This record gives sequence, structure tokens and C-alpha cells, in this order.
Amino acid sequence: MPLADNLARLRITDGKTIQEVADGAKVPPALVAAIEAGRVSVPPKSLRSLAAYFGVGVDTLMR
Repeated sequence: MPLADNLARLRITDGKTIQEVADGAKVPPALVAAIEAGRVSVPPKSLRSLAAYFGVGVDTLMR
């Protein structure tokens, strides 16, 4: 699951908690946790917010 792995890697590399990422990207913390666990499809708006928070493109986050 590239998205789940990439999101977790970026979060951990930055030393952030799920809550900090959620607050920064303005998405629910449960969504961040579910994405990392590979349990949900991500709404495009949330995907863009997460990518912007980490300063990467959506395509980078997805591969």
C-alpha cells in the first residue's frame, strides 16, 4: 500500500504524531490513522491537503 507506507514514512521522518499531521493538514486524525492502516479510500481534497502539509505532490504521496 504505497499511500499508507508513504504517509507513515513522511510522518515518522518529520517526527510528527497522527494528531499533529491531522491538525496541520486540517483532516480528522481518524482519517490519518485509517489511511496509514490502509482501511479507507482518501477523498481527493484530503489527499491534496496531506500532500501540501508535507510539501510533496499528490503523485509522490501516492507512489
